[in-house]
Amino acid sequence: MAMEDENSPALRAGVDFRGTPNATRPVLEHITPGNKRAPFLRYIRINLPRTTRLLLVAVIAVIGGASASVALSGHEPFQYANQTLWSVCGAAALFVALGLLTSVRIWKWGLPIALSSLLIYLGGLLGNAPYVWNGASVVAAAIWNLTLLASLAYLVLSWALHYGMIVAAPDNQHFLD
Repeated sequence: MAMEDENSPALRAGVDFRGTPNATRPVLEHITPGNKRAPFLRYIRINLPRTTRLLLVAVIAVIGGASASVALSGHEPFQYANQTLWSVCGAAALFVALGLLTSVRIWKWGLPIALSSLLIYLGGLLGNAPYVWNGASVVAAAIWNLTLLASLAYLVLSWALHYGMIVAAPDNQHFLD
């Protein structure tokens, strides 16, 4: 049985049953010696590739939009923060354009965007982050916190994607049933 895509994260995670007689018994690749079962999270498989792709693109778009909003708010979290916020916004715009217009697997490219947004947030904690007690509006403080939450959401989704729990288009999990 020929598979559509040998680079699929689901295939690398051991979902495929190739190499067994008539593909009738599972490959016990994730069961450590001495155990009878794989870790619990190995049994969770969500096969919504196009929805997951749009969700990952939307989270990066939120990171970019929140970064642009913080840069435009006039409350600079630390010195030279506006330049870094605009660079995150530009990288996010490029990511969103590639994610929507091509079928390239760009999910690893989103990690630097999420990590840099997280690093900017941590830098703002050490500097003059836009919080209400620092003189920022409630909306600016909420958008500032959104940069943290969106970057953490992308990191969790990226981990689930590379672990094999979810799948993003153009890949699929090659379910046999």
